[in-house]
Amino acid sequence: MKNQTLLFLSILFCTLSIYSQAPRGFYAFAGFDQTELKSSDLLTDPNLGFLLGLNFQMGYHETYNYQLELTYRSNSMNVKYVENDFNEAKDSKFNASSLNLGLYFNYYILKPEEDEFFIGPQVGVFAAFHDAFTPARGADVTGQYYLPHLLDESDLTNSSKFNYGFGAGLTGGYNNFRFDLRYSLGMANLLSDIETDSYDETHTYTGPALEGKTNTLIFGISYNIFHPKK
Repeated sequence: MKNQTLLFLSILFCTLSIYSQAPRGFYAFAGFDQTELKSSDLLTDPNLGFLLGLNFQMGYHETYNYQLELTYRSNSMNVKYVENDFNEAKDSKFNASSLNLGLYFNYYILKPEEDEFFIGPQVGVFAAFHDAFTPARGADVTGQYYLPHLLDESDLTNSSKFNYGFGAGLTGGYNNFRFDLRYSLGMANLLSDIETDSYDETHTYTGPALEGKTNTLIFGISYNIFHPKK
């Protein structure tokens, strides 16, 4: 009798754990983002971009799970410049796309259940590989000097490629649909490899060391394209 009771409780526990888990599986992911370069050494304004990717929801608990995310983000920014006459500051559009890998922890205040809306906070870390800053297609960058250090286009293509940081926001959804609203703070200096025209007679760089870090706001919607069979 004791063994039968234990068997019954085991089956009941497994059944409840299967049907009360946070949604798992692979999701197709798309949305919008805006990346700002926080810097006093390169004056920029962010533009609205888009993102595409996949995320994988994993974990077996009813109130939390883990989200592994791979996204391609197409971004651009307006960079302030002056021309040879130095009379007026203008904007030139540069692309700044990236490939991002993130790992996030989702905690559900409203638990995921069938035909029920769920939502909760999200925190995690990311790593990103950035394209160098490049002029947008068709942009004429001849005779432009980017403020405040009067850099030229060839200087900007030396921007650093790797970024990493932290993200926090909200996640939620309904059945097979999910959403993520997240603010990410980049920790790497993307301007560390850019130098001004300041060298001594031995061609040693005399500074200054430029600094620029990113912060990004994203909103994405994902749909479950594959989930483990129950």
